[in-house]
Amino acid sequence: MADLKPTLHHLDNSQSQRILWLLEELEIPYNLALHKRQETGPKARRAPEELKNTHFLGKAPQLETGNGRVIVESLVIARYLIQTYDREGKFKCGGDWMRDEELSNLASTTIGSLTMLELVFSLLVQASPWFIRPLLSTVHAKMHSAFTGPDLDLNFTYLEQQLGDRDYFGGDYPSQADFIISWPMDQCMERDLIDVKKHTSLGEWHERIHERPAWKRSIEKGNGYSLEL
Repeated sequence: MADLKPTLHHLDNSQSQRILWLLEELEIPYNLALHKRQETGPKARRAPEELKNTHFLGKAPQLETGNGRVIVESLVIARYLIQTYDREGKFKCGGDWMRDEELSNLASTTIGSLTMLELVFSLLVQASPWFIRPLLSTVHAKMHSAFTGPDLDLNFTYLEQQLGDRDYFGGDYPSQADFIISWPMDQCMERDLIDVKKHTSLGEWHERIHERPAWKRSIEKGNGYSLEL
């Protein structure tokens, strides 16, 4: 008989950690294929070539559905898993799908682009010859103070307004938005891209999701989740 369980192709130290967390929250049977980043050479820190065996783009996360379809992009994977397996509606944001989609897309596109720009500049500084690093570090600092920093602060202020006095963006339980927002929030916290003292509710939310048993199980089952450069 065919194995109808979904399979997550999970990459260490990556955004696929939030999908692994979601699978643990859903408490469904699933298969887990662990992949490690390349450690040396020109593609160090990149995804391994083996991920191209299951999808042309060779990126993670990848979710193989029970019928053999392969889905990429975290937002689409999260939406599929919740719509398919959350039969009690626990993670469906109280039925307000439009708000859930808005917050999820904000995290994936707007905030995701800002954190990616910060990451690229940080890696560029690290990879540059020593005599160029001071100049690039200055450029990076000016970019952060004039552009990415204020924009991140603006978007996180909006997220904090949306969170309000709820435990999670979905209310009593995490919703799609919580899972998707967790990745850029983890990045910003690890790299001090936002002043968490200005966003105390988000800081408390961040601690709250990391205390959930499902999150802890996902860390135990994964193969590393460190965002240090």
